[in-house]
Amino acid sequence: MVSLFKIFTLIFMLVSNDVGASPQLLNVASKASDHGTLLLGRSTGIHGMFGRFTVILNDKVLGMLGENQIIKKRLTPGRYTLTIRDDVEYRKFLGTKVRFSINSNQIKYLIVNSEKKAFDSGYRIVVKKVKRD
Repeated sequence: MVSLFKIFTLIFMLVSNDVGASPQLLNVASKASDHGTLLLGRSTGIHGMFGRFTVILNDKVLGMLGENQIIKKRLTPGRYTLTIRDDVEYRKFLGTKVRFSINSNQIKYLIVNSEKKAFDSGYRIVVKKVKRD
């Protein structure tokens, strides 16, 4: 039930963003077609615990990801390392590192959340792949 909620939240965030088509010259469109797209969304996570996570892609800061936000990045095909960390020291969230690859014209959907497993003392950041049909 919770993962279904996360998927619907991500889909709602994607649909609610202003996405439109713009005409492009043929040569520009052919150059852009060899890129993949990374869509990284964050659900609300822990209610009442606000803050942003730092998103690092291949050792370069990509941006900050807040609750109900999305980062969209076009990537050349290849292998990538995505690191998500919480810079609020007192919370002591465990960060995470995910390795993935992306191909031409592929869209990779990832969702970031924080969770606490049973019998764990602290929260951790989790990145999950959202499957698309």
